Amino acid sequence: MSKAEFYEQVGVAMTCRSYGEYERMFLLEDNFLKKGKILDVAAGASSFIAEANKRGYDAVAVDPLYDLTVEQMTLHGQKEMKEATEKLTKNVSFFSWDSYKNLEEHDKIREDAFKTFLNHYKENSIEKRFVAGTLPNLPFDDGTFSLVLFNHFLFLYQEQFDLEFHLRAIQEMIRVTKKGGMIRIYPLVGFKNERYPYLDELMEVLNDENTIVKTTDTTFRFVPAATELLTINKL
Repeated sequence: MSKAEFYEQVGVAMTCRSYGEYERMFLLEDNFLKKGKILDVAAGASSFIAEANKRGYDAVAVDPLYDLTVEQMTLHGQKEMKEATEKLTKNVSFFSWDSYKNLEEHDKIREDAFKTFLNHYKENSIEKRFVAGTLPNLPFDDGTFSLVLFNHFLFLYQEQFDLEFHLRAIQEMIRVTKKGGMIRIYPLVGFKNERYPYLDELMEVLNDENTIVKTTDTTFRFVPAATELLTINKL
């Protein structure tokens, strides 16, 4: 199988990750989760927000899908998970299963995360934890968040979005992050299992007197080349 066939994706898929996966992807630690308000960007149907708030953290999510009703979200999520399972089944040997026992466990984590998300999404009218919004324009004031998390979108879809979009998207996340806050982005590879080709250029542009940008090894393993996360500290 060629690199071009590693994982075929048309359009942007709904991400659906668990709190435990977030911990490993982003190397989350209690000491900086407690520092202030947390934002999960392009969060899709992940259960992180529900679990984070249950643990006493102040967390909100933003995604263009959050204008869907609960019924629409349920049907959309079920369709997305079914399609993802079919794709993974065809390409099991090309993924690293260090973070999962097997495909069955992977799918069970997805299903549980989706159920947890839906239960919390139903309470959104009261909680206001899910905000509809699309990069590169986030509906938040400057310096709102102490921690911004961003998984399985930006660099993953590198063939659909150009360097300018990547730059504007990250600059927007920097805008809504308060001084002393942090942004963490994972993964840094695309669907061909290759590191984003403009990552060094992007980091050079973003690294200035107001930010420190660096890559860090992560403990999460699934896409073989996705061994790093991008960390941005706002000074």
